[in-house]
Amino acid sequence: MTKVGQITVGSLLQRLSAAGRQKMAMPADSSVPQGLEPLTERLSRNKVTRVALAFLDANAGMHLKDLLLDATTDDRRATIDGHTVWNFGSDSFLGLDRHPRIHEAISEALPAWGAHNGASRAFSSPVLVDEAEEKLAAWLGVPDTFIYPSVTLANVGLLPAITQPGDLLVVDRESHDSVHQGAKLAAAAGARVVELTAPDPRLLERVVSQAGSHAGLVLAIDGVYSMSGRTPPLAELDATVRSLGGIMYVDDAHGTGVVGPRGRGAAAEALGTLDNVLMVGSLSKAFSCLGGFVTCTPELKTILKIRSSTFIFGGPVPPPYLAAISAVCDIMMSQEYDVILEALHERIRRFTAGLDAIGIEHHGGDSAIISLVVGDMEKTFAAGRQLFDRGYYAQSATYPAVPIHGGLLRVQINAIHPLEAIDGLLNAVEDVWKQSRLPRRRAAATS
Repeated sequence: MTKVGQITVGSLLQRLSAAGRQKMAMPADSSVPQGLEPLTERLSRNKVTRVALAFLDANAGMHLKDLLLDATTDDRRATIDGHTVWNFGSDSFLGLDRHPRIHEAISEALPAWGAHNGASRAFSSPVLVDEAEEKLAAWLGVPDTFIYPSVTLANVGLLPAITQPGDLLVVDRESHDSVHQGAKLAAAAGARVVELTAPDPRLLERVVSQAGSHAGLVLAIDGVYSMSGRTPPLAELDATVRSLGGIMYVDDAHGTGVVGPRGRGAAAEALGTLDNVLMVGSLSKAFSCLGGFVTCTPELKTILKIRSSTFIFGGPVPPPYLAAISAVCDIMMSQEYDVILEALHERIRRFTAGLDAIGIEHHGGDSAIISLVVGDMEKTFAAGRQLFDRGYYAQSATYPAVPIHGGLLRVQINAIHPLEAIDGLLNAVEDVWKQSRLPRRRAAATS
């Protein structure tokens, strides 16, 4: 039986069940609406929920989830419960969240446009959205772009919008959860959805062949996998899906602004152009703003506005952040971006070279995400906590975000991390790996 700490999941479930019965027998707190207690109890009886609650309880203080930051600084230090650490959990990869030009753009737009547009984009939008979409298109070298309130809402709205009954939607297993959620809606609307278990062009060809006849064909895949930082073979996959009469849909949220020519993403790097793919990018990671977008043509954009429910029924990106998006595009197309990107790449190289030198198995390195391989779930949480106690915060990624025995410490390198923080993290990692006897590459010395 699977163990959590020194306690079996079964015993944890028994404790949780007993606690639930005791709670239900106690007089209800008059301050809590009575209607919520039966709902809470019913949801708590779900097996997956019960295991998760028991696990969180058994590992309280270890998993470092749901943290509250009391303060942050320009060099990525964060104070959490009075403990100051170097924050390697931020996906503002370029450090633009601290950039004065971005702050200025937000500040200048706020009095003119207010804090919110106050309407669905299906009814009205400030001209700032047209300006932002035009600048994004100019930066990416595409005819047009279409902004959503987030990448998640883009994926959930776009996949049902670009497929119809009779179409085949192939979804890469490692794609972001929001891609899979969008695929469920596409399936509910009549598209046939099949899973690609590995990003292999030959496997893709076989999966499509086995699926039988179809009208349209879409392959949905990540540009940079969010947990590992790895990039699939996009050029080969694109050639395969196009030879089969289909199109590739790339969620490049974690590559936007960081990977490819002038940060245009993994698809642009692999294919040299974004003309023949649908690329979804993030405006809240390297851009440090809000929202997501998809590349398109003006004609397709009109159709997406008609067919995409998260555009029609979703809220808008607030005007000050639309102004900030345009300011980021200006930076992306300037010489300043070259300086920022080189600073980021210097830190990525320094960290990955250091990991190689001490024999730590890791994934990624093309983007700003580098994941350290731990494996066991409990050991992954423990390693994250040990790093935290040494003054470094990295995210512990465990099931279901990764395979059940594929625990990772997810490090996100930022351009504004001081080099001393990179070196300190490497020293802390080596110390934790040695103390806890975590797995290393076989060829590495372990003195």
